[in-house]
Amino acid sequence: MKTAISLQQNGQKRGYFAAALMFAFAFMPELALAAAIGIGGGTGGTEFQAFYNFIYAAATGYLGRSIAIVGGLIGLGIGAGTGKALPAVIGVFLAIFGVLGPTIVNALFTSATI
Repeated sequence: MKTAISLQQNGQKRGYFAAALMFAFAFMPELALAAAIGIGGGTGGTEFQAFYNFIYAAATGYLGRSIAIVGGLIGLGIGAGTGKALPAVIGVFLAIFGVLGPTIVNALFTSATI
């Protein structure tokens, strides 16, 4: 049987972990951006070039578009089945992001202007 004190301590630990996670996520884009413009070795890692080319081609090609369309259709189907608009909107949004997302992310990391 858990006491109120142990539940409170468990909640505090969870709160500290969530705060640390949000703090880390807040600074990850800066680190990624620094690597993209060449600060700290952003131009290294040529051994991963083939993997990057494969993933980018798959995400922007027919595989990525198919996944995006199927995800959008699943969201629309769930929205229609439950009678709620939110799943349908999320499905359409994810389909749009699935098609445009890889190009946007690639443009962010390869742009020279900050």
